[in-house]
Amino acid sequence: MVTFKKFLLICSLVVLSLSLYGCSTIYNPATEKKEFVFIDTDSEIAIGKSVQEEVLIQKKPSKDAALEERVRRIGRRLAAVSDRKDLEYKFYVLEEKELNAMALPGGLIYVNSGLVKILDDDQLAYVIGHEVGHVAARHIAKKIQANLTYQLIFAIASAGMGSDRPVTRSVAVGVDTVYQLASLGYSRKDEYEADKIGARYSYRAGFDPYGALTALEKIKQEEGPNWKALGYFRSHPYADERIAALKKYIPEISAKNDP
Repeated sequence: MVTFKKFLLICSLVVLSLSLYGCSTIYNPATEKKEFVFIDTDSEIAIGKSVQEEVLIQKKPSKDAALEERVRRIGRRLAAVSDRKDLEYKFYVLEEKELNAMALPGGLIYVNSGLVKILDDDQLAYVIGHEVGHVAARHIAKKIQANLTYQLIFAIASAGMGSDRPVTRSVAVGVDTVYQLASLGYSRKDEYEADKIGARYSYRAGFDPYGALTALEKIKQEEGPNWKALGYFRSHPYADERIAALKKYIPEISAKNDP
């Protein structure tokens, strides 16, 4: 007789074998670390395109050509200095007053028009660079991987314990799930890392990396006394800690990145 404990161990081994199939350990120059990846670039791009359809159902693209061109002009400069060259970054503006921005899998970057309008180019370069940093560091792909592994374990365990919940429904990483993963805040570690990468890319692309500090302070001012629960800082938390970390990190950028 297979005990529940043994059954969970079998589940874990099955999930591990599925995860290992086609995976690889790569060196990521954005994070300067070796990383375990089993969602390849083609899969990430395909997921991003599917989620993009959902975004455009829920939100309206901006009709302001000048705003779009400004975001794309800055975005192209940042993409050109990104450490990740295996995908094509694309930049969009959404007609939203809320101060926010997000990155979808596959390099699709969205910035709300309300945020674009209050930031100068150096500040906007930091915001866009931060989102490019999430993509370059594969933060989104890693979140999907973690969610997929959990879904697999739950699905197999549910099936083994006689649950009437459809296994295919549990296993599937649906569009809504990925959209929520992209929309919700990242871990403290991921936010710090994206900040550093974004500031570094801003510098490489010819922008002032100190725009990161003034951007965060300006967003806090615009959001008002409830800034921690609103817009940008709801999905990009740990603002004060990130500002303190950036103040220490930015002076190091020129020394590390000048030829």
